[in-house]
Amino acid sequence: MKKLHCGSILITFVSLIAVLLYISPACAVEAKLSGQVNQLIMWADNGVDNDIFIGDNENSSTRLRFTGSEEFNGVTAGIRIEFDVQRNLSSTFDIPNTGDGSFRLLDRWFDATFASSLGKVSLGKGDGAANGSAEVDLSGTSVITYSSVGSTADGFTFIDKTTNLPSGTTVGDTRSNFDGLSRNSRLRYDTPKFAGFSFAGSFTNGNALEVSSWYTGEFGSFGKLAAAFGYVDTNERGASEFTQWDGSVSWLAPFGLNVTLAVGQRDPDTAGSVKADNGYVKVGWQFGSIHAASVEYGHTKDLDLRGDKSKNYGLAYVIKPWKGVEFYTAARLYELDRSGASLDDIQQIMAGTRIKF
Repeated sequence: MKKLHCGSILITFVSLIAVLLYISPACAVEAKLSGQVNQLIMWADNGVDNDIFIGDNENSSTRLRFTGSEEFNGVTAGIRIEFDVQRNLSSTFDIPNTGDGSFRLLDRWFDATFASSLGKVSLGKGDGAANGSAEVDLSGTSVITYSSVGSTADGFTFIDKTTNLPSGTTVGDTRSNFDGLSRNSRLRYDTPKFAGFSFAGSFTNGNALEVSSWYTGEFGSFGKLAAAFGYVDTNERGASEFTQWDGSVSWLAPFGLNVTLAVGQRDPDTAGSVKADNGYVKVGWQFGSIHAASVEYGHTKDLDLRGDKSKNYGLAYVIKPWKGVEFYTAARLYELDRSGASLDDIQQIMAGTRIKF
């Protein structure tokens, strides 16, 4: 789909205006402050050298947010303004470690929403409709390991075993879970939930489109199930055009066992390009409401070069001793199988804490 149907956009805007006109002022929306700090320490080894890093865990970054809502005649108006407040991101680490990295203040959300029994309309910067659809995870360990494995390793460079020199290829070049387009300036609509199901669609600058479906349900002695599916067409947004789809499902048993699966595929709109695929599986166990442990395996094929097979293996443990406070530790191994090359594995061990307020 390369062009957006103008009639659909016009109908969406008319619907938004109708919601606005329906509201009669009663009182002002009151905002509240919340956020989190998430810091980790990491040891990593690229096969030739190793180093220690201290920085921000980009799995769930340090952030600051203002939110607020107020109901007017059955319509809830809401706001969300949120910033990443980070120094030395875990996704930018590479060996050697030369210092504290740079400070980064980025806008995550600038969102205005209107929700009623007919659904929810969102206008501004925020999640595209497919964002998070590859990342459904009930394991309790996603603060440090989940399907986006590059959040703690994107910057690490694989070393050529023949020369003992950097290959020029990083973990981030070869790995993706093919999730949605993250947060962007978009117009989004979410349906109400029907028997646990909901659907969403969004349009953003560059004529990019995202659609998704979501499900959550609890089944007594069978436990809890959550799932999502997302589809993206970038159209003219970004330097390269592609379509992609992804899906994830996670099951949590009442006694603590949990299983998470995620898959995805990207189809570049470039002559001669090959489709890239991703798969991820995690098996875990929750011990009450305080302890959670998991093991994982993931791979991405053909993302950087045709024939590439980029893999990771990992394990994690998370403890939540108090409300809003988590401690975590994890270990991961990254491999890259590439035709005509012999590359060292990358190892990492991590520990840290996330404190919410």
